[in-house]
Amino acid sequence: MKLLYITAQAPWGQGETFILEEMLEVKRQGIDLLVIPRNPPKEIFHKDAEEVLENAVWLPLINFKMVISFLKALFTTVSFWKILGIILTHSQNPWIFIKNLMVFPKGIFIAKTIQKEKIEYIHAHWGSTTSTMAYIVSQITGIPWSFTLHRWDIAENNLLKEKVRSAKFARIISEHGKNKLFEIIGPEYKEKIQVVHMGVKIPSGVSEFRKDKKIFTIVTPANLLEVKGHKYLINACSILVNQGIKNFQCIFYGTGPLRTELENLVKEKKLTDYIKIPGAIPREKLIEMYRSQEIDTVVLPSIITSEGELEGIPVSLMEAMAYKVPVISTNTGGIPELLSDESGVIVKERSSEQLTEAIVEIMKDDNFRKKLLENGYKKVREEFNINQNVKNLLKLIKSEDEDK
Repeated sequence: MKLLYITAQAPWGQGETFILEEMLEVKRQGIDLLVIPRNPPKEIFHKDAEEVLENAVWLPLINFKMVISFLKALFTTVSFWKILGIILTHSQNPWIFIKNLMVFPKGIFIAKTIQKEKIEYIHAHWGSTTSTMAYIVSQITGIPWSFTLHRWDIAENNLLKEKVRSAKFARIISEHGKNKLFEIIGPEYKEKIQVVHMGVKIPSGVSEFRKDKKIFTIVTPANLLEVKGHKYLINACSILVNQGIKNFQCIFYGTGPLRTELENLVKEKKLTDYIKIPGAIPREKLIEMYRSQEIDTVVLPSIITSEGELEGIPVSLMEAMAYKVPVISTNTGGIPELLSDESGVIVKERSSEQLTEAIVEIMKDDNFRKKLLENGYKKVREEFNINQNVKNLLKLIKSEDEDK
């Protein structure tokens, strides 16, 4: 089978590491893969991305050839005006329509260029403009398609009901997300909604031995965005210091618009000796830190923003748990699905006090820590194993092909 994946940027750029890992597993399971991102940068940040490059086509968001293809389609593609009309009438607001219009030329160009590639199926990640591109390609070529919804892309509601109607299925990464989708589009197409978790590769021979270290290392591997709740962990670190607990360091691995604000807060709280914000870290380096036991706990203090943005099920937590690193996060989005059964510590969102208590307990109670890491490892091995979850995804794709 030849499968087209449409992403936002992967395998290029710093983000979408969870999609990168999924594409690698798709290849490992014998699928002939073609990847076309929406607007890729030119940098390769993660070493694993190099393995996908041979299957990927770098194209800008728009170029002269796409414009020409778009203009030709005005007169030669029968479905052109129908698709444009659907996008116009189903876009929730002018901004969503403009976003969809921006990817229209690339969608048409891809539809024309992949006909010689013998693509049998199209899968897009994100319910926003990437799936709009996949929708356009499918409508023009007749190739069946599906898409994965994560979190913010559900709330945005970019043609979601129309996309679910036309797709073979819509894959949701959490039960929480599934419920949110039903609130938006209703139960009309409920048989098409499938929950298939994202997953991580489960390493073998992970050691339970905890090194006797003088400094306890806390890591938050997340972009510097409001939804990630970094400032509440900064406040928790301040509480730790005020309690006389100073044998720790906290590292924020990520980039984003809140960097200056967070750096200023760290200075204001006089925590520059304790909290570092070095920027993004390649995934393989973070994994090596887990493997070599350099990280004692991962904390993701996520919140629900005033605009309603929240987490799906963070792969960053799964990866830590797969290497028997205890994790702390909040009762938001799909996180409780991952951290149930005492596989991690769940605290109330925006509660620096509860974050502090959880960190201290992991620091000081070895039995508690051991229970967390064992339960966490078991949870990801049984429910978030990328090998099995990709098999489940491909089963949906192939069964739909057979029904065609």
